[in-house]
Amino acid sequence: MGGKQHSRKGRAKSKRSTKASRADLHDLYERSVQSPESDCELFATIYEELRAATALVLREDFCGTAQLSLTWCLEDDQRRAIGVDLDSETLAWARSRNLEPNAEALGDRIELIQGDVLEVDNGEIAKADIVAALNFSFCVFKERHELKRYFEQIHASLNDRGVVFLEMFGGLTAIDTDEEIRELDDFTYIWEQASFNPINNDIVCHIHFEFDDGSKIDKAFTYEWRLWSLPELRDLLYEAGFSNVRVYWEKVEDEDADEEEDDDAEVGGGGDDEEDEEDDDDDDDDDEMLEGTGEYEEVEIVEQQDSWLVYVVGEK
Repeated sequence: MGGKQHSRKGRAKSKRSTKASRADLHDLYERSVQSPESDCELFATIYEELRAATALVLREDFCGTAQLSLTWCLEDDQRRAIGVDLDSETLAWARSRNLEPNAEALGDRIELIQGDVLEVDNGEIAKADIVAALNFSFCVFKERHELKRYFEQIHASLNDRGVVFLEMFGGLTAIDTDEEIRELDDFTYIWEQASFNPINNDIVCHIHFEFDDGSKIDKAFTYEWRLWSLPELRDLLYEAGFSNVRVYWEKVEDEDADEEEDDDAEVGGGGDDEEDEEDDDDDDDDDEMLEGTGEYEEVEIVEQQDSWLVYVVGEK
């Protein structure tokens, strides 16, 4: 899910004009995957809690269309952002679709750099208060020494009280072939985990888009990653020089509703046994599909879930 350093393969096969053939992949990605307003609010809040200061400079690695950087700067005219990405086409889209329409408000407060995040010359750019690597983009580094080198690069790019945010996913279903389907306003987003190799934790994922006219874009984005574990990330961040590592876990919907249903069943009593068994089955299904709230809390001990989303936060 990280519109950065990935392959874009989707093309509509029909010659007739369809919604798929007219679609803009970068626009679809921004609308279906990213939530920059929530991210900016979370990062600013956590930084202030940890450092008792206001974060002003954001570095967005694997920035893609730089939507996070754009949002960061538009929300406060004191903020600056630096976006880094390898893909020249995506950065060109970012400049024309995101930066140029907001040129008056932005001024020179966003700098986009085409390059490898491992090779950026930190001496040539401003030190950052926050470095963000979202949508699991850093999983492109499959070898331990590569990921450690990247974390060392982040450490060098931060100011003395800087903080890094790494978005990561996992859970019982993360190591299996699986699909997540979401209906959006005028298209359907499909996240497919196509394969997983338990020998080296290599995972292949695709994003597909479907439209109400029956057209679709298969494998609009493809990702070939290593699915890193949280202990591995923590260890490597410490090895790279970070003084403290925290995990912020996405909260799930509370279970009060389920408890109320159980109470109602006890009070009502009776009923058809077969209907009760069906209700129990439904409850089991609901338990398996926990819904995230978009809110995060720091945790040190947590129960495993079918699916989870976290921010690993490293303090310099």
